[in-house]
Amino acid sequence: MLKQRIDSALVALLIAALPALMLTEIRQASTVFYALLVVCLSVCFSRAGGIRATLAELRQYRALGLALGYWVLMVLIAMLTSSGNHGAELERGLRLSLGTLVILGACLSLTPQWLRQAAWGLTIGTIAATYIGFSWTWHELERVDNFPQHNAVSYGNLLLMLATLSTLSIGWQLTPYRRTEAALKALIGFAGVLGFMTTQTRSGWVAMPFFILIGSILWAGSFNPRKLILPTVVALLLATTIFASSSTMRTRFQEGVDQLVECSSAPNSISSMCVRVQLWRASWLMFKENPLLGNGATNLFGPSLKAYADKEIVSRFTVDEEFDEPHNDILYMMAGHGLLGLLAILLLYFAPAWIFVRRLAEGVPQTARVAAAMGLCVCLGFFAFGLTELMYRGMRTMSFYALMIGWLMALSDTRSLAR
Repeated sequence: MLKQRIDSALVALLIAALPALMLTEIRQASTVFYALLVVCLSVCFSRAGGIRATLAELRQYRALGLALGYWVLMVLIAMLTSSGNHGAELERGLRLSLGTLVILGACLSLTPQWLRQAAWGLTIGTIAATYIGFSWTWHELERVDNFPQHNAVSYGNLLLMLATLSTLSIGWQLTPYRRTEAALKALIGFAGVLGFMTTQTRSGWVAMPFFILIGSILWAGSFNPRKLILPTVVALLLATTIFASSSTMRTRFQEGVDQLVECSSAPNSISSMCVRVQLWRASWLMFKENPLLGNGATNLFGPSLKAYADKEIVSRFTVDEEFDEPHNDILYMMAGHGLLGLLAILLLYFAPAWIFVRRLAEGVPQTARVAAAMGLCVCLGFFAFGLTELMYRGMRTMSFYALMIGWLMALSDTRSLAR
């Protein structure tokens, strides 16, 4: 029991550290991720029953393991059929598949109440990122394009996700002071939304309806539509009010609409939205040239884009500014790996999401439902963010995704509640 408590505390500490490191100038998020994998692998072998017990508990996750491991298979096929550089893609696949399963296997053997304490890392990460959001933009007359380790869009999206996950963790009682804890997290969650707004990111609002619906289902206790209508409508109205209260966000939204209108008549116009449309059009053309395998590697997007610029299919600006990705995860995978890439990215989102949806159902213990709701927010949040931004450009973001899936999958497993 003493070893289990020590292992639980150490794993929880490493899990808590990664969100804050990911959104600050401290960095070292990948170092913490690999340290966590070493500790979790040690737990898998040294727990009661050893590695056999771990593999036995992971048996019901075979389908999930195959779904996530498909990314590695996709890269291996690309290595045999193209000459692109696949090292980074292979590492992403290994972090995603093996990393998730190692973390999941270890967490299934540890004490859930100790592991839930890692949620404080989400809260601390929200506080730190919100402070940076305000401090970096307070004296700026124009939008700040880059934040620690991320551009403004990715940073704003991840800050919004941390704020949402921290707020949902109210469903776990982590201290003896339940009301104070809930009030503190609610206040920090609201501050996190304001911090997200300082980045002036439009794409993050696409995920807001998903977060609101999942939260409504969690607190309503079931999927009953009649119970969900009122809280969902109220939450959407509140989110709309917050959005409309910002003159900057209203201006940004109107600019986006105006740019799309301009782009419809002048496809190669130079504006934020029109450049995105050009990149999406180029991605679709790359996919059509080889629907099964695509370019063969995502890092070949830039060279292919240059050929389209020479033909005036896209503006020369997209090449001069070195847009080597289309600001869309799905189209990026389709351009680089065709239908194989499309399947890989969809499995990444929806294979774990399906498990979380089932566990969010009525009748499951509330502590497990909270973990399922948080996990579903991660899956659908990255899906929504990925429609207008490349969320997996950095290894640290892929590590965060793998970590959250493994940790929350274990905490939503009702078998772990017996420990």
